[in-house]
Amino acid sequence: ELRLAIRMRQPPDLFELRLDHLANLQESQLFRLRRPLIITARHTAEGGKRCDRNSLLRKFLPYAKFVDIELRSMRELREVWAEARRLVVGRICSVHDFKRTPELPILRKQFSRSRKFNGNVFKLVTRAGSLRDLLTLFEFLWTQSLLMPVCVMAVGKFGPISRLLFREAGSAFIYAPLRHALYDGQLTLGQLRRHRDF
Repeated sequence: ELRLAIRMRQPPDLFELRLDHLANLQESQLFRLRRPLIITARHTAEGGKRCDRNSLLRKFLPYAKFVDIELRSMRELREVWAEARRLVVGRICSVHDFKRTPELPILRKQFSRSRKFNGNVFKLVTRAGSLRDLLTLFEFLWTQSLLMPVCVMAVGKFGPISRLLFREAGSAFIYAPLRHALYDGQLTLGQLRRHRDF
């Protein structure tokens, strides 16, 4: 995917680099991407690989437009979070639940906790297996985006429709893998672009 990203004639607005999956990434490769970067190294409980996340994030932080750190990792990676602020790197506080969509009061509580860390964007990804899950995410996006930029998407049965509808409802970002979906319910960049006028 990294080689494909470097060769793209029409790259997306931003590239997210999953540093936990890019063990041999070199700084020199970043300039060939020709787009601003979101960097992250996921916690294993939210789909990441085991690695020295602190060192990886700090190494690539000077090249980033945004850094994404999970709400659960704020204590562990507080120095990275603080360094990002000093470097004027945008800060995304994220929550990923690949098993379910929690009830709205739980999502709002997570959002409220995240605001204590003064991030720039709150990102929420859950598994939406029912229309009720989709509507819960929509209500969360609709209400919380009045307070700060929010990025909301789903995986699972209602993942594709969430990625098409939520961008129109105000989601700050919509993520798409370049070639192969990592989770069921993701749309690739090509699929998302084909549905641009949906």
